[in-house]
Amino acid sequence: MNQPWNHELTLQEPIQKQSQNIKPIDIMVGVLCKNVETTVLNVLNVINEGLYRYFPDYKKAIVVSEGNSTDKTKEVLGLFQPYNSIHKLVTTDITTGGKGVGVMTIFEIAHQAQAKCVVLIDGDLLSIKPGWIQNISNPILYGRADLTVPYYIRDKNDGVITNNLVYPFTRALYGIDIRQPIAGEFALSRNLYEILRNHPLFPPDFGVDIFIVTVAAAEGLKVKESLYSLKIHESTTRYLEPEKFLVPMFRRVTGSMFRLAQYYESFWKNKPRYPHITYYRECFSQKPIPVKININQLIETFRTEFYQNKDTMTSILPQDMIQDIEHIINNPQKFDPELWVEIVYSYAAAYKNADEKQQKSLIESLKPLWIGRFVSYALETKDMDINQAETVLQKQAEVFEEKFNYLISIY
Repeated sequence: MNQPWNHELTLQEPIQKQSQNIKPIDIMVGVLCKNVETTVLNVLNVINEGLYRYFPDYKKAIVVSEGNSTDKTKEVLGLFQPYNSIHKLVTTDITTGGKGVGVMTIFEIAHQAQAKCVVLIDGDLLSIKPGWIQNISNPILYGRADLTVPYYIRDKNDGVITNNLVYPFTRALYGIDIRQPIAGEFALSRNLYEILRNHPLFPPDFGVDIFIVTVAAAEGLKVKESLYSLKIHESTTRYLEPEKFLVPMFRRVTGSMFRLAQYYESFWKNKPRYPHITYYRECFSQKPIPVKININQLIETFRTEFYQNKDTMTSILPQDMIQDIEHIINNPQKFDPELWVEIVYSYAAAYKNADEKQQKSLIESLKPLWIGRFVSYALETKDMDINQAETVLQKQAEVFEEKFNYLISIY
């Protein structure tokens, strides 16, 4: 299911009544759950403690959207008991789908409960602390932002979709320097979640994170970074099996990102451009947990899938770009940001005029090129610390900005 949201779907009547009976809610924490039997009880207990400790005078609720789990998540949810001052609502997702369906379910409950602030938390977080709830929601509660996005301290090989694609693309088009736009956790104002729940492009899957950030930026709402912390996420352990987790996420996120670029074309084409200050701040916080990657396997995937998808690439990219990529195949560390940016922008422009079937093959053919660019980055930064690697990524983002007129010229 990768079509935008069906807005005729509604909550089941019992959960609608339960939501309306607790209104108005000051702060609602929504927990997204699918097959998280080993982690979700700890996540809920920490949220419960955070709400109780930091928001004693607020009306509070914890909402759990259970995504048709096949493990014992449902049974574990039944064990959770919040403090008496905190409402608990547990429901299945409003329909079948992925993460986006869970988010929409929480937004619908928030709408019925007239929630002023909604916090979204994944049910497989291993590193969550009670103070996270306060840190991420305070800018919303104090009226200083409509969306807060965490800045998680991550290994240089973590965030493989964010670093080389989503972050620089979003920064260049929408003018927001939000380092991790698909971080997974958010706090939202009522203004924002009401815009989102009525938006025609609401994705039912992994594309929901970039959807939230892009819509907030393009609709002129205030977006801020908040919650600075290490993040340990159960899904990070799946990086060595990219086909099971990262590749499906890549497809969904990239498709959503390109659709939104088309929808908000007039916004980003006409937005004033301000040069970023080109000094690079240093992070000297705790060291993140290293992420293992199989570089040889990634190189082989890049080579094999390039030739499998070459016909599609040839219909999208100029011949000189195809030749450049062929030269890189046996020397992947030469896949430089300048070429990568022109590839991404060419694909964004091609996506605009493609039908649904073409869009699917387009994203599929971009995948090996994304892997190839990650391989080049990983080889370049192999002996670097996180600050040196971050400088490489910041310079790449600057190339996305510098070549922005190239996108305008072909879009």
